[in-house]
Amino acid sequence: MRTVHRATIAAPLEVAVALARDVSAWPDLLSDYRWCRIHEQTPNRLVFSMGAWIRGWPARWTAVQELHLSPRCIVFRHIGGLTRGMLVEWRFVPNGGGVDVEIVHELVLPWPWIGRLVSDRIVGPWFIDHIARRTLKAVQARAEAAGRRTSGGAAG
Repeated sequence: MRTVHRATIAAPLEVAVALARDVSAWPDLLSDYRWCRIHEQTPNRLVFSMGAWIRGWPARWTAVQELHLSPRCIVFRHIGGLTRGMLVEWRFVPNGGGVDVEIVHELVLPWPWIGRLVSDRIVGPWFIDHIARRTLKAVQARAEAAGRRTSGGAAG
């Protein structure tokens, strides 16, 4: 299972990266996320657990998040929960007035005979695609609003 989501965010690179990186604030960003607990934290690495409601189903996972400065990306490795083994990459490319963001999810469930089928036909399209699309839109909306505030505001 591989999903790719893209958006061009009309905000500074630093704002978009900060919002995507701050998983502890995601429950305030998007109501699908119920909670986030930080287990370990260093400047470029975070271990956390998160709970969400995805299409009405409860979900929980533990992940390691790492910030890479060159190229600018945030990598999440799921180490617990149904999505254990999933790799998620948020990639950021400045584009003049904003930033192009791409989120790539890759997962094959390690279940004999049916793992790929379940990840490709159920988990990916039904759950991962849904929450990733909504998360990227929420990050985009918040980043663009913050960008307008820091650049002197927009007419309203």
